[in-house]
Amino acid sequence: MAADFKSHILSRDEKGFGGIPFKRLLFGGIAGGFTYTLCRFALPDVAIPAGVIVALLVVVLTAPRGGLPLWLRLWLNLRGSLLLTAASNPTGIAAELAKLLNLPLDTAKLDGRAVFAPPAGLVEVDLSEWVTFARARDLDKGDGLVFVPSPLTEEAL
Repeated sequence: MAADFKSHILSRDEKGFGGIPFKRLLFGGIAGGFTYTLCRFALPDVAIPAGVIVALLVVVLTAPRGGLPLWLRLWLNLRGSLLLTAASNPTGIAAELAKLLNLPLDTAKLDGRAVFAPPAGLVEVDLSEWVTFARARDLDKGDGLVFVPSPLTEEAL
């Protein structure tokens, strides 16, 4: 007989240091060490500070929030700002930069008819399929459609 494993844990706490998961610390250390190795050949005086700075930047820029790391959120923010600026001024420098980066300017323009359009397969409701009643008291615990006059039309009469 096999037992099914059931867990109420949705996310596991990762071991690390200071609330930073180990894999982010390891990735930062590897990036810092690689930077140190490359700078050691070209600029030996700045090799240690460059390695430490790159390691710290990697740890900070990979911090997730809302499922996205910080570097991706910053990139998407920059891209969105460029698109909105280019859409507001199509002849400016931002529009030229957007064209250079092959960013579609039409994504920044929202068309209300396209955004709030019903799905293509939606068919209009035919009210002849519903059982209709003139008064709510005629409805006998069944499904049906009742037309109720609004208070404004009664006051107008």
